[in-house]
Amino acid sequence: MKILFTLFAFFGLSFASNAQGKFRIQQVNFNAGKTFSSFLYKDTGGNADTNLTYTSGNTYNLNIGLGMGAKHLFRAEVAFSELGANSSFMEEPVKWKLNYLGLNVHYLYDLLKKESYSLSTGALIGYDYLLKGEQSVGNKRYDLKESDALKSWNLTAGALLNGRFKVTESLFIIAEYRFGIGMNQIEKKDEGEKTRNICHKATIGLSFNISKHEKDTTTIL
Repeated sequence: MKILFTLFAFFGLSFASNAQGKFRIQQVNFNAGKTFSSFLYKDTGGNADTNLTYTSGNTYNLNIGLGMGAKHLFRAEVAFSELGANSSFMEEPVKWKLNYLGLNVHYLYDLLKKESYSLSTGALIGYDYLLKGEQSVGNKRYDLKESDALKSWNLTAGALLNGRFKVTESLFIIAEYRFGIGMNQIEKKDEGEKTRNICHKATIGLSFNISKHEKDTTTIL
């Protein structure tokens, strides 16, 4: 958590001094799409739960991009994500629905640049707060937030692939794929079992150039 807050502080200082510094605010991006998530679970013997399957949800992301040079971009983001998993118990369907609000930091590197489009890849780290947690077994529902069964914060790391397609000089369409994996146990109980989030995200949205140096910035994602 300290590392993440340090990175956000760095972004803040960069915003304040971007007129003189190497970093330049280049983009404002908004995208939305689908999440496909499940749990990485191991019992006390290290065995995985083979009944766990993926479930789908929604995600909404707003970020600001700072460019450095011709190929590097750092993004600070606020994101809402619906995660969870599906399983079964004694022929009853079991579902988990977890809603998170996260603060993320991304690094992207420009792989391919053309006049009308570009492609980047990169890494991400995020710290997510649990807004809502629910488990349903058959027709019965349990509030995991109210019962204090889950940890409030979840650290995530992952990778992403971003495509950016030019509409006008200042407007672009972005399509993005992200893979994220939880770095810590999400359940509060500590009996040797381990449960972590795993998620794939596919999004599409709008990207706005806000730098005056268009020729230097349109190829950076």
